[in-house]
Amino acid sequence: MDKGNTELDRLFAKYKDAVGDPDASANFMPGLWRKIELRQSFTTRIRKLTQVFVGATAAVCLMLGMAIVVPGSLQRELRGTYVDVLADAHPTENLTALGIRVEPIEANTK
Repeated sequence: MDKGNTELDRLFAKYKDAVGDPDASANFMPGLWRKIELRQSFTTRIRKLTQVFVGATAAVCLMLGMAIVVPGSLQRELRGTYVDVLADAHPTENLTALGIRVEPIEANTK
């Protein structure tokens, strides 16, 4: 047991030699608080900057979402196949004026 205590005492002595005694002057506590406040102000600035970026990102996402949804609700929905959409876009009256003859397709009644 004494061997463990002597090893621990040697370890503490090496630590004290490596670290040294803290400055015991009149400016010790103000200097310590200045260091703490500098570190806290840096983390506070990072936190505020992060909050600004997150808020801006949320606003941009909201605007992009509205840009996608709002124009889609103003336009009529396209239903049907590609051929149906083309037929609606180019009525037969317009095609006959261009010299294209279109005959109606009759449904199979088998």
